[in-house]
Formats: sequence, structure tokens, C-alpha cells
Amino acid sequence: MAVDLLAFGPHPDDAEIGCGAMLRKMKDLGHSTGIVDMTTGDMGWGTPEIRLEECAEAARILGLDVRENLDLGDCRIEDTFENRSKVAAVIRRHRPQVVLAPYYNLPIGRGLGHNDHYKTGQIVANAYNLAHLRKAPVEGEPWQAKAIYYYFLPPGVSPTFIVDVSDTYDAWMKALDCHQSQFHNPERPRPAELPQVHDLFQSFARYWGWQVGVKYAQAFLSTGPLRIGDPLMLVKDVIPRP
Repeated sequence: MAVDLLAFGPHPDDAEIGCGAMLRKMKDLGHSTGIVDMTTGDMGWGTPEIRLEECAEAARILGLDVRENLDLGDCRIEDTFENRSKVAAVIRRHRPQVVLAPYYNLPIGRGLGHNDHYKTGQIVANAYNLAHLRKAPVEGEPWQAKAIYYYFLPPGVSPTFIVDVSDTYDAWMKALDCHQSQFHNPERPRPAELPQVHDLFQSFARYWGWQVGVKYAQAFLSTGPLRIGDPLMLVKDVIPRP
């Protein structure tokens, strides 16, 4: 089915972390939304079967219209023409207005710089272009989404825009809680006195919220210019910081 916003996540839970609150907000505003996971996260703590069940429950909480898994292999994602074509076919099938992906220029290593994170960004960015080329050997009718925006911005990268997600914060937390197999390793439980997963995500949401005068927010990057009809709309609801 056609969706307005289609987010690609490297592993089950990544799209929720990076843009889940924004997707729920868009759904509440009447837009259709979807997530495509690139892998089943089979190298993680949970089994692929458990993680797919967690994804289904998180999708229900976020109100997603579409959730799919391409099963490209956890820790084995590569920016190949074959994988670009697979993602381009998904874009053609769902015909999104906006595509979301993790930022592709991440410092290599654990965390944000996981192989699958930045390579997903590369694949989706290339597939975003490939999907509209009529001669491309890709299943489906050509489709040009109107924009691609990136989440998982590393320190030092300024976002192009920040979305107030204060009203959907609680639903976002509930969706993240679905991924118990990833956030709570029974073999290495995190001491209660140390910051927990919720604390980390909340701190980022508060940080971006502070930048725009709201309680919670998520940040995104556009590598191209944004067309604005009325510049005053950009500051309509802005609360100046003290």
C-alpha cells in the first residue's frame, strides 16, 4: 500500500529509536506510516522469531500501516546494487512521499557507527534515486519520493529540523519497551543505580526539545535545501529560550 512516510531501520528497534515518536505523531495527524527493517537482528540477544514478535507489537502501538523485514543479514549489510534494487523495489511498492533512513556518514564502530547503520543509510540514499529511474532493473513502476531525511545524527552534526514529539513521547516509550530482548540482557543485567535505556533515549529527546523550546523532540537532517513558502511559519510556535 502507499504510505506517506516510510522509515528504514537497520535492525528491529532502530527506526523506533530514531524516528518512532515522530512516526506516531504523523499517524495522529492523519498520515500513513511504515517501517522496513533491513535485518532480523539475528546477532542480537533475542532470536529472530522473538524480535519479529516485538516488532509487530511496537508497530501496533505506533499505529503503523506497514511493517516489513528484508532479512539482509545482521552485521552483514553491504551497499551493493542488488541491495539497492531490493530497497528501490520497496520504495516503488509503497510510493512514500518521505523516506527516512539512518545518517550514512557515521564514525565507524560500535553504537551509531555499527556497520549496518551507516550502510543502511547509504543503501537507502542510493535506492531513493534508483527507484525513479525507468530503465533500472527494479520491480514495480518508477517512483520519486519527494524527500529523504536522516535520523541518528552523530555529535557535531546539526539537524535541519526538529520535530516536537511531546504528545507522543509516552507511546514512543511503550513501543520501545516492546523490544525487551534487545534492551535487557538477562546474562548481563544493568545495575539499577546506573542509567537505564529509557534514560538514554529520554536525554536525547530532552536535549533536542530544549533546542526548540519543547519538552521532547526528535531531530532530522536534510542534505538538500527545503522549500519554504512562508518563512514565518518556521517560527510560528517557537518559544524563545531564556
